[in-house]
Amino acid sequence: MDNRYYFHEYQDDFVVISSQEFQHLTKVRRCKVGDSIVAFNGDGYDYHLTIKEMKKDKALCSVVKKELNRAVRDTQITVYLAMIKNDALSTAIDNLAELNVRHVKLFRADNSVANIDDSKLNKLKLYSIQASKQCERADIMDVSIIDKFQIEEDVMTYKNRFFAYENSTQNITKFSGDFAVIVGPEGGFSSDEVKYFSSFAKNISLSKTILRAEVACVCAVSALKAVSYES
Repeated sequence: MDNRYYFHEYQDDFVVISSQEFQHLTKVRRCKVGDSIVAFNGDGYDYHLTIKEMKKDKALCSVVKKELNRAVRDTQITVYLAMIKNDALSTAIDNLAELNVRHVKLFRADNSVANIDDSKLNKLKLYSIQASKQCERADIMDVSIIDKFQIEEDVMTYKNRFFAYENSTQNITKFSGDFAVIVGPEGGFSSDEVKYFSSFAKNISLSKTILRAEVACVCAVSALKAVSYES
C-alpha cells in the first residue's frame, strides 16, 4: 500500500508522521489536511488516521480506528541465517519480511565471507520496515545478530526445529505449530556445523540442486509454511 506509513512518535495524543515518511506523505502522495491514511508502529495494529495539521517537518494525525492486523495471527517463524554478501542479504531480508517471518538472527558460519557490523545491521532493519509497509504488515520483523554457539539454547523455544542441508535425504513432512529454520552461507555448512546443528534440529532437503543462500532461506520458509498446520 503506497499510502501506508511507519511512525514511532505520539505528541499530545496525535500520531506524528515525520522524517522520510513525512517526505513521502507530502512530496510523493501530496496528502493534505483532512486526508485519510493508514500507519503502523510495529505493535501489530493498523492505525487509521486523519491528517489534522501539517507542520514544516511533520504531520499530526488523529486516530479514527485502531485494529489488529491479520498477519499477526500467522505462524511464528524464526530464521537463523548465516551472514552472506550485502546485496544477497538485503534481498533475503525483504523476502523474509514479506513471508511474515518474525525474527531473522544472523550468525557467522565457518564459510561466511561477509561480516555484519552495527551500521549494516541498522540498514537491514530499515529494509525490514520498508518491506513491512509494502506487504501491509503491522509488526516489524526483528533483525539481530547471534553467536553461532548460542543458537542451540536460543532455538529450544521452538518444538519444530529444522536446518536446510544440501546433502540431506530427509524430505519435509507435515508438522504442527510454529517453527525455526537454520540456513547456511554461500559455501554451505562445514562438517562440524552439520554435526552441531544435527544435534538439535532436523536436517531437511529443499532441492535436488544447490540453492543460493538468499533463495534457500525463502524456499525453506515457504515449504515449511505450506506443510505446517495449527494444532
